[in-house]
Amino acid sequence: MSKNDKDRLVDKVMGEAVMTLLEADDNVSFDALIGQLQDNLHDETDYGRREAFRTAINGVHHFRAQPDEAESSSRSLKLTRRDPASYLVKTDYKH
Repeated sequence: MSKNDKDRLVDKVMGEAVMTLLEADDNVSFDALIGQLQDNLHDETDYGRREAFRTAINGVHHFRAQPDEAESSSRSLKLTRRDPASYLVKTDYKH
């Protein structure tokens, strides 16, 4: 598996963990995300995905440990919902 493939897999398992939290209507925080990633790691049997979960968990710990003067490390992740219509490209055709 190439580095790019590994990065994509880490992004994928991170996204799956976030979606699980959102679908359960849970708060999305660093602690919740780490907990969900750990739960997913525990249930996973594929070696590559297990490594991706470990990398994602370490990445969240690393990001969380970065100093932030404005907020504490237990802050919730800020997620915004976008209107699906905003993804549509509008094109005006002139005849």
